[in-house]
Formats: sequence, C-alpha cells, structure tokens
Amino acid sequence: MIPWDLRLIRELRIKLGLTQSQLARLAGVSQSLIAKIERGTVNPSYDAVRRIFLALERVRVQRGMDIRAGEVCTRRILYVSVNDTVEKAAEIMRRNDVSQLPVFKGDRPVGSISESTIVRSLGKISPSTRVSEVMEECFPIVPEDASISLVRQILMEYQAVLTQKNGRITGIITRADLLKVLGRVREES
Repeated sequence: MIPWDLRLIRELRIKLGLTQSQLARLAGVSQSLIAKIERGTVNPSYDAVRRIFLALERVRVQRGMDIRAGEVCTRRILYVSVNDTVEKAAEIMRRNDVSQLPVFKGDRPVGSISESTIVRSLGKISPSTRVSEVMEECFPIVPEDASISLVRQILMEYQAVLTQKNGRITGIITRADLLKVLGRVREES
C-alpha cells in the first residue's frame, strides 16, 4: 500500500515551479512515468512514488517552503454537539476509528471528548450522559498557514489541533495525520 496521495504530485510539482522533466531527473525516474502518474493511468511502484515525494520534499526544504497546517489537515471534521450523548460520541469514534472528537456548540468549538475521557468516567456516567458533562478543554486552534513545526509542538501536548481560516474552522490535524507527513520527510534521512 502506498501511503501517499498520488494526486498531490502534480499539485506540489506546480507549487514548487518544477516541470515534469525536472522532477523526473531529481527523483531518478522517467518523465513519462511522472506524466502517467499525474494523469492517473499507471499504478506506480512504491519505490518510484517514494523517490518522487522525497525529491519534492528536498526541493521544498531547499527553498525554505515549510509545510503548512492547511496542507495536512483533514477537511471532514467528525464532531459531536454539547447536547449529544456520550453513547453517540463513542459510536462515532468506534465507527470512524478515531480516538477523539471536538465538541461544538453551533459552529463554535467549545471542548473535546476522547476515548480516555469516556473510560475515566465509566461508573460515573451512563450512555445517556450529555457530552457537555464530561467534555474537556477545546483543542488548540491554529491558522491554516501555521507551520507544521508549530503543529508538531502543539501535538506533543494535545491530541488534536483545529485549523481555521477567516474565523471559520476548516479542518483538524491529529497525531496520525502528522505521522503521515513526517514519515515522508524522515525517509529522506
């Protein structure tokens, strides 16, 4: 399984101002392979994809273009409302294989709930307990243009970070999201 989204290759190549030939040379693959990947007409080997992403990351680092929070956030935010039940929160987490959720009141984040929160509260709550009765503090919020290094520092203390643009919540970044990005960068070493 290839852990990268192949659709990003064209987007990143253009953002970095590279031609298909330049990227191919940097990655040690053929220009026609780059073209076929970008058109979606080939199923490339893991090694070829890894070399392409590593080449893109090298150019990005050389040019001082840090990865931004908006580039790695998950846009589909799973959440619960303050009035939802703990049972509903647990079901959403189980069904979507996530361990935490932001809690919203209307369109505003006001707290968070996690598997750990629920487990710690067992015996003191019932499935019908409202999320608002057990929720914890809100996940930190950063602008979409915040650097990934800032997000990394925040995720050392919190389970997730919300992103925002123009005062509106636009995405969520968890440690798992960050590991995907850092995995690409670290493979270069």
